[in-house]
Amino acid sequence: MNFVKKLTTIIIVSLITISFAQSEEQIVYLDLDNIITNTKAGKLIIDELKKSKKTALSKFEKKEKELKEIENNINKQKNIISEDELRKKINSFRKEISIFQNDKQKVINEYNQKKIDEFNKFFKKITPLIENYVKEKKIDIVIDRKNIFLASKKKDITQEIIKIIDSKIKWPSH
Repeated sequence: MNFVKKLTTIIIVSLITISFAQSEEQIVYLDLDNIITNTKAGKLIIDELKKSKKTALSKFEKKEKELKEIENNINKQKNIISEDELRKKINSFRKEISIFQNDKQKVINEYNQKKIDEFNKFFKKITPLIENYVKEKKIDIVIDRKNIFLASKKKDITQEIIKIIDSKIKWPSH
């Protein structure tokens, strides 16, 4: 009887061990932010976006200065001109401010859309490369680094993916 219990225990433990060994999934992670900031293509996108933003900001800073001057002139003329004239200047100034704010919001929205579009293009280009890498290495799951609390550095494939992207993707190739 004791022999049967031992044999049964050995068989159960063996089956459990075999099933665990067969079901072990290859799970790795990568840092998408790192990929964006450290690939040649990602750096070019970021640089272009910075230039675009800087150009827009300088344009708006200039317009803000002009509006400030208009406001100062109106304040200086307050006691000199008639109420009717003052009201007209204030209304005109408010319209200019409204136009300025609308233009600024439009440029911000266009910039944000451009940013989304550029990164969508980037990810469309790198996704097949990552998929190919995953297939070659027989990886079951790839997780973004942001979603991991703790993991072995051996499971980080970020640097390998950066090398692949830099060797295969030339940007801008819209």
